[in-house]
Amino acid sequence: MTKFNLIKQFRTRKIRLILFILLVIFSILLVWSLSLYSERGRGRLLVNFLDIGQGDAVLIRLPSGQTILIDGGPDNIILRRLGEYLPFYQRRLDYVFYSHYHADHIGGLVEIIKRYEVNNLVYAPGDYSSALLDTLEQSAAASQANDMPIISTAQINFSDDCFLNLLNPRLLQVPADQNNSLVIYLNCAGKKFLFSGDNNHRVEQALLALSADQENCDRFACDLWVDVFKASHHGSKTANSEEFLLALQVQLLVISVGVDNRFGHPYPATLERAKSLGIIVKRTDLDGTISFDGS
Repeated sequence: MTKFNLIKQFRTRKIRLILFILLVIFSILLVWSLSLYSERGRGRLLVNFLDIGQGDAVLIRLPSGQTILIDGGPDNIILRRLGEYLPFYQRRLDYVFYSHYHADHIGGLVEIIKRYEVNNLVYAPGDYSSALLDTLEQSAAASQANDMPIISTAQINFSDDCFLNLLNPRLLQVPADQNNSLVIYLNCAGKKFLFSGDNNHRVEQALLALSADQENCDRFACDLWVDVFKASHHGSKTANSEEFLLALQVQLLVISVGVDNRFGHPYPATLERAKSLGIIVKRTDLDGTISFDGS
């Protein structure tokens, strides 16, 4: 064997050894990161109001480890946000909700359903139709997601101290319109959240009346008190009344809204109302993604 061949063989072995060492290091880091993520999420409630511009998207990780997405924002920026808050290897979402059919709530869900394994797709069926909704329904039909339309009310139990209550406003005899949204109440690990989509004053009044009806209020929630309220309709003037905020006894009002949006959201009176009631306000246009750690 020539000297040249010996040198070449030595270099080849050296390269293989370096690659092997790098592979071992990468494997160790991967196992460590998986373990770290598992430990960080185990037994904790994590709620992220994602910064997706003018729209809604909330990512929830339950103490049980299950993952929920409520709405998907206006476009595929949701994919980037999920990549920031989920580990790269997680390609499953246990529940995906869409509160209603407006593009700023379902625009990003078409690609979500294509790229993620969605176990359950939950929504309030209605009469609204659009090309985007047709595309979303076609993607859902082609996936393995379990279809879960909420006609009236439903409860999803995750553990003894963690559940979701769901309500379709049509049950409350609120006239159907394009803003009617699935009402989602999360009670988990001692923390309570209310997600109201784009619902307006009529739904708020109906919820107040329901909570006052002690014989029937258990269909949703007899006590509306919550820690965190995702402001309805991006803080618009058509919702978030003083009476409703007082009934919620809310501590934190989260407004999902785009920078300099053409609708003028959030409405200045909504902000003043929250301030006068001593409610902390956080906005995705100013604060970016807003995270709540329930540990």
